[in-house]
Amino acid sequence: MPLPILNVRPTPSPDDLVRYFHRTELHYTQPLGEEMQLEVGTAFTNPDIPDVHDANRILAAALPAGTSPAEGFAEVESHFAAKGTRCWRWMLNSSAPPAETEPLREYLLSRGYVPDAVDVLYLASMPTGPIVEAGGLTIIPARASFRHARQLAEEGEARRKCPNLAEAQMLHLDDPHWDCLLALREGRPLATIGVLAVGELGRIEGLYVSESARRQGIGRTMISRSMEICARSLFKHVFLTCAPENAAARALYQQFGFQKLATVTSYGPPDARVA
Repeated sequence: MPLPILNVRPTPSPDDLVRYFHRTELHYTQPLGEEMQLEVGTAFTNPDIPDVHDANRILAAALPAGTSPAEGFAEVESHFAAKGTRCWRWMLNSSAPPAETEPLREYLLSRGYVPDAVDVLYLASMPTGPIVEAGGLTIIPARASFRHARQLAEEGEARRKCPNLAEAQMLHLDDPHWDCLLALREGRPLATIGVLAVGELGRIEGLYVSESARRQGIGRTMISRSMEICARSLFKHVFLTCAPENAAARALYQQFGFQKLATVTSYGPPDARVA
């Protein structure tokens, strides 16, 4: 399957690509919460789903001139309290000078905040061989069956023990830039995956395979179908994320030509759960 997204000139630098990824992170978050530009960064809040970290966090955080880390932290805490929720994640501005981010990082760590790293993978080359897809699947747009999409989202929520996670995933379906697929077998939902379009940028996210259907090639099939969406969309750059410790997922993504670009770290309070 030829992917025209790969023939891009001039070649962007790794720093450029990381900036592009952060642009997708902003657009990925926008359907989930109310956006507000603070002096310290871009805050998202949603008190209706207060346990979902992606919906209650601050992106591109950096200290403006003349602002101490304590003052910046207090601004964010005050804003989130006024919105009736809590800031679960701080993601620092990768484009800002270290003088604007390092004091904030050190302050968060001094308060017991815990780093949470995720690897950003970039589509560096086309798949090197044919992709064998799982048989017996019907793959449809998730919007074609909200009932099945919610059923699978609720299964994932129960597995991760994060209240409101299913609701957050359903909010993504209201985003016209989010193209989500659902795999069914004999009427039962087994897997889902989404592709976010941000202009010439694409991001594959949200791969989930039902626990009873794993190790059957269904994840590989969903990645393959999401790559078809990327090809049709003529994206110039495609990203996805992977937990550093998830070697199996990384090996799967590498089969499709994805390679590690960078590690992005956010910071959460010590009592934060994975969400």
